[in-house]
Amino acid sequence: MLRVISGKYNRRRIKEADKTLTRPTTDKNKEMVFNVLGQYFEGGIALDLFAGSGAMGIEALSRGVSQCYFVDKNKNPIQTVKENLDALQIPIGKEAFLFQQDYHAFLETHTDRKFDYVFLDPPYAVQVIPEIIQFLSDHKMLSDTGVIVSETDKFTRLNSNIHGIIVFKEALEGNTRFAFYRWGDES
Repeated sequence: MLRVISGKYNRRRIKEADKTLTRPTTDKNKEMVFNVLGQYFEGGIALDLFAGSGAMGIEALSRGVSQCYFVDKNKNPIQTVKENLDALQIPIGKEAFLFQQDYHAFLETHTDRKFDYVFLDPPYAVQVIPEIIQFLSDHKMLSDTGVIVSETDKFTRLNSNIHGIIVFKEALEGNTRFAFYRWGDES
């Protein structure tokens, strides 16, 4: 079982999605991510792409994000996210939005959205993070002060500047490399 680390749902347990389809972010790694992003938020919209159990998006909601979009192409993870949201009494359709869709299909149909926090944790073998960041940049889907958090295996190094979205911090935690992106200079 996973747990919510801080905020409104502090210490509440949430279910993991099928581990053959997902790789859960550990509590230690979630804590590191939210130490970089800030402990608590005053609103904002998050996107939990490749959501798995929804742990990152639920943590963001617990810490004050107003809304989170949870996207996963597989049925089991989306069902797990729904069960976790129901257990925490997070209203679906108001604070949480669920999409059983491929990441590309979701992005293509939501180009009118702006996100303040984007969590990207695709399967390590799927090298789509640069493509997704470029899409977010090209369609201005990241808010002016928005942050993208990517998770890859520790050996993967991504470009530090992808269409004007730059890495401002990296962290290695065990076998995982986290990169934090925001808007920057294109030079």
